[in-house]
This record gives sequence, C-alpha cells and structure tokens, in this order.
Amino acid sequence: MKRFFLGALLCSGLFGNPVIPILTVNDSINPGTADYIISNIRAAENDHAPYLIIELDTPGGLLTSTRQIVQKMLNSPIPVVVFVGPQGARAGSAGALITFASDVAAMAPGTNIGAAHPVVPGSDKVDSTMNEKMTNDTAAFAESIAKARGRNQAWAAKAVRHSESIIADIALREGIIDMVVDSRENLLQRLPGFKLRAAKNDLKSLVQGITASKEIPMSIKNRLISFFADPNLAYMIMSLGGLCLWVEISHPGLIFPGVLGAICIVLSLISFQMMPIHYGALAFILLGMGMIIAELFLPAFGVLGIGGLVSFILGSIFLMDTGIPDFQLSLGLILSIATTLAAAAFVLGTLVWRARRTQVRSGVETLVGQFAEVREAISETGGKVFIQGELWSASSSSGEAIPTGRKVKVIALKSLALVVAPV
Repeated sequence: MKRFFLGALLCSGLFGNPVIPILTVNDSINPGTADYIISNIRAAENDHAPYLIIELDTPGGLLTSTRQIVQKMLNSPIPVVVFVGPQGARAGSAGALITFASDVAAMAPGTNIGAAHPVVPGSDKVDSTMNEKMTNDTAAFAESIAKARGRNQAWAAKAVRHSESIIADIALREGIIDMVVDSRENLLQRLPGFKLRAAKNDLKSLVQGITASKEIPMSIKNRLISFFADPNLAYMIMSLGGLCLWVEISHPGLIFPGVLGAICIVLSLISFQMMPIHYGALAFILLGMGMIIAELFLPAFGVLGIGGLVSFILGSIFLMDTGIPDFQLSLGLILSIATTLAAAAFVLGTLVWRARRTQVRSGVETLVGQFAEVREAISETGGKVFIQGELWSASSSSGEAIPTGRKVKVIALKSLALVVAPV
C-alpha cells in the first residue's frame, strides 16, 4: 500500500505540482460541514495530495456527522492534519473527537479543546440510564480514536465523561496534540517531514519538499445545508411544513400552503439527517418537476410553477456538487435550465389559458350571442324562434311579451330552451 501511495504521489509530482488542500471549518459539525470535509478528503485522494489540512474552530455538533467525518479520516490513505486555529478558536465537543482522529494535531496559542460530553435535546427529560449509555458509548469512541492515533486515551475519556477542556500548551504536554503553532503559515513550514504518532498505511512521516497549498471554500450546497442544519431552525421548518400541509388538507385548493409545506418537509428531513443529501436532492427535483407539470392543469396562478422552480434549483444544487471539478454542476447551468423550464411552463400555460377562454365553436352553446326571429309570439308560457334553420322554444329574459316577426338575441341556454331579449 505504501509503495502504491508513494508511486501515485511521484506520478502526480511528474505530471503536475501536488498541492496541499486546506479546508476551513468555523461552524458547527452538521451534515453540511460533514459533506464538505468528506467530499474534499475524497477529492484529495483522487488528486494524490500529500496530505490535507483542516483548520478547525467549532463549538461541537451532531454525533452522527462527527462519526462520519472520523470514519473517513481514519480510513483515508492520505494523512489528515487538524489545526485548531486561528488564535481564539476552539475544538469543543465534536471538534475534540475530530482532532483526536487526525494524523497530526496542532493548536494555536489561546485556543482550547475538550468538553465532549454528549448533549441530547431535552436531556433534562432523558432518564439516567439512557444518559449513562450515551456517555459510555461516546467515551469508548473517543478512547478508541485516541488509541488508533497514539494519543492520551485517559484524557480523551475525561473530555467526554467530565467535560474537561484544556488549553493548547497543556494539550501538548498531555499528549493530546503534536505541536503548538501561532499561524497557518508556521504550520505549513513545520509539516514537511513531520513524524506521525501512528503510521498511516506504513507511511511514518509526512512528505517533504511540498509547500504549495490551496484553500478550498465551502460550496453553496454545503453552506445551505449547514445554515439549515441548526436544530432549532430545522425544527421550526419541519413544524411550519406540517402546519402548511394541514392547512392544505383541511382547505383544499389553496395550493400555496401545500407547496410551501412539501418544500419545508423535504428540507427538514435533510437537515435532521433522516434523508441522505443525494436522496433529498432527487426528492426536490422530482417534486419540482411535478409542480411545474401540475401548473399546466390546475388554476394555481403561478404558485405551483414558482414553487416547482425553487424546489428544482435546490435539488440541482444538492445533487452533484462535489469537490471533484469533473463532477461539479455549474450554478450557471442550473439557473439556465431552470429559466428554460420556467419559460416553457409559461408558454404552455399561456396557450392553455387562451384555449380555455376561446369561444365555443360547436354544439348548442354556439347559439348564445346569435340573432333569431320570433315565429310564435313569446308570452309568459313561452314561444318559438327561428335560428340557424331550426325552431327553438324560447322565453323572454325580462318576462315581457315579444310579438311575432321581432328580431331577438339569444343570451342564454336553459333546459334546452333559449332565453332571448328583443333587439
């Protein structure tokens, strides 16, 4: 494995200068940041990067997202460096676990790490047995990570069980991190050739002679998911979605509550990680296409069309936005296709609207608006008129008598009898 990795690295050096990807996480650990880290580690593997740096400043986050990130870091063939910085940053809770899982851990002066005790929403209502089970499980997880990376297992367990938090200098002394550096630039200078605590696929130190780096910002997809991943916001969105669907079901035909409710429900499912991001993207696209098609057949006055476009754009952004350039969807392409769909829906909708307003050209309804001649005087009991070569029963619209020979105009059709008014 080591020979393959070094050979791939050599080839990348021959056919292009290898660079060190740098990710910046200054948010909670959630599905958005997890996708950002995991997809870029995967991209770095495909590019045969010598190693990858994560600059971390987080108060913590979801344990499910943390486990996904840690699993990817532990199984990646390239070393992952975590730098808790800049000065004043912290690696709290989930951030501590991610730091434990790094191949090289660094902190800036004035930073802290720890306080990794699991917190459950509504924890005051969680019984002590369940709380103890979660704490023991998380502590064992932290110890296993620390052991895999040759770090202080005892302190890793303390950070979970007792919510301990320490500063950079003490973390270095306790064997939690590998170095204290005051800036990213100093970190890049010290990393080449740095000896790893635990070998990475037989790789015992970082590659030397590579100084070029490239910062990779979060994509629109990751920023959107990260924004909506706030538990309070996600809960409010789900509640709003449920309320809107209830309004639509109890008052059929309003349409707008149903559209808003469907979008909110899918978005909240992604935010709570109850639906994988790519499945959520597919759900958004199918929902959007369905709304756009339904706009052609229902009197929605554009509500379904606008909601469908919003859903289609969200789904397109979430679908194939990866860290690999060859598999990225251009935002311009997404907007172009959405605009084309909107134009097509508008044109088809206009044609349908015009067809509905077109005057009837066949059947008895065509008699309305035509002129006729009274052949049998029209009284209170009715009479006869001659129109288009036929005799029809007729009544006066005003109730007044109309004599024979008078010209009249058909203004309505009622029970196969014409309602006429004198001209």
